[in-house]
Amino acid sequence: MQAGAERFGAVTKYGEVIAAELEGEVKKIKTSSDELLSRTVVIATGAGPRELGIEREEEYVGRGVHYCAHCDGRFYKNKVVAVVGGGNSALEDAIYLSRLAAKVYLIHRRDSFRASKIYVDALGKSTNIEFRANSSILELIADERVNGIRLSDGRELEVNGLFVSIGRKPASELFRDQLELDGGGYIVADESTRTNIEGVYAVGDVRTKPLRQVVTAVGDGAVAVHFAEEYLAKCD
Repeated sequence: MQAGAERFGAVTKYGEVIAAELEGEVKKIKTSSDELLSRTVVIATGAGPRELGIEREEEYVGRGVHYCAHCDGRFYKNKVVAVVGGGNSALEDAIYLSRLAAKVYLIHRRDSFRASKIYVDALGKSTNIEFRANSSILELIADERVNGIRLSDGRELEVNGLFVSIGRKPASELFRDQLELDGGGYIVADESTRTNIEGVYAVGDVRTKPLRQVVTAVGDGAVAVHFAEEYLAKCD
């Protein structure tokens, strides 16, 4: 896809964006090595997993702490794992892992799920998933790798891996003082992908939308280009 875009004149530049000035007719993007000027900007910074925020969590990422069951679940075949969360993603992860692991603990801070009925029903059919309600994880028990977790009710569970599925956080902090964000930090942009600043568009997981998948992100890109072309024609 990159090669195809470059064949039609796109230029690829690598660098970390450290500042953005989006107001006005000419936008300014500052990177670690350059300064770019443009009449339009398409923001596609995406979203990352939301962490638990407990001590040593970052230290053990890849050594027992994971954020993607479909990416890393295969490492836990016939082992014991825990999933934390209560939404669709958490239940989907628990059900997927139950087909690989010997046992799955599903830990949720409430006594009921926020997930859709279809996931709750599927969960009830799994014989190796144990639900721990009204619980949160206070501490990792680990040496070289995670080998257990300590819960808020004082109990300790022996697990080989922990999968965190408590939502995602958008990479929008750089634009907080300029673009309108919703309560979750997502850039407010409708199906036109337009933001509150003319000539600035938000696409993919970073914007407000009901479904965040690759296919919807690609669609956003096409929509943003269409409206950016309209905006540039108006400027001319």
